[in-house]
Amino acid sequence: SSSSSSFLRLAAPSSGRSTVEILRVAKDSLNSRFLPIQNLQSQAVFMVDDDVRVDCRSLYRGFEAWKANPQSMVGYYPRLAAATNDRQHYVYQAWPIVWWRQSMNFVLTKASFFHSRYLALYSNPAVHPSEILDYVDQRMNCEDVAMALIVANQTTDPMIYVEGSVSDKGLFNGISTRTSGAEHMDARSKCLDDLTQIYQKRGWGRPLDRAVSLRRASWIQHATTWQFRPSNIFEWGALENIFK
Repeated sequence: SSSSSSFLRLAAPSSGRSTVEILRVAKDSLNSRFLPIQNLQSQAVFMVDDDVRVDCRSLYRGFEAWKANPQSMVGYYPRLAAATNDRQHYVYQAWPIVWWRQSMNFVLTKASFFHSRYLALYSNPAVHPSEILDYVDQRMNCEDVAMALIVANQTTDPMIYVEGSVSDKGLFNGISTRTSGAEHMDARSKCLDDLTQIYQKRGWGRPLDRAVSLRRASWIQHATTWQFRPSNIFEWGALENIFK
């Protein structure tokens, strides 16, 4: 689409008063959310979908986690790109399998903190091929996977899961979830395969093959594995791929 889109930039000047700046972009694209921001005064970027709400305590907790892991990505929605036995394909797994296997390798950008340098890398064809941008535009999906691949390819630090309290009004009618649950999960698995193949063609390997334990990747630690919980109770409902 050639219509413009708007994004918000928040700033907290020395007076303590917060200001809001609306950023208008020329193209209505999921890629536009990762465009570099001119005159950004912080290294930290909090990326959030317009239908997601993170409570203040969880937001503060996420920022503290990012400050301790500034080269990684910190988020409230952990995911597992699970390699098949022949290591030729991925299966996109959400919270039920992340919890059951106690393993994850990326977080969704729908509510996340990351370093501002990743915005520049997302638009850099030497680091992020333009065919990935085209892929995202054609499918109106997978920009979050594309960003996760960039981060995983730039650092060996694991992405961090922050257990919090997050509401998500886009679970059932968001841009990428308008298809049935099974179709959505299949599309996400294909996205992982297709974008990884683009990386492999350039000799960059498979950045998301590095899964880590949920305990190691979690900012909040628990005594037992059953105490780990999702940031949104509806995360338990993503059962479509549990037998794959």
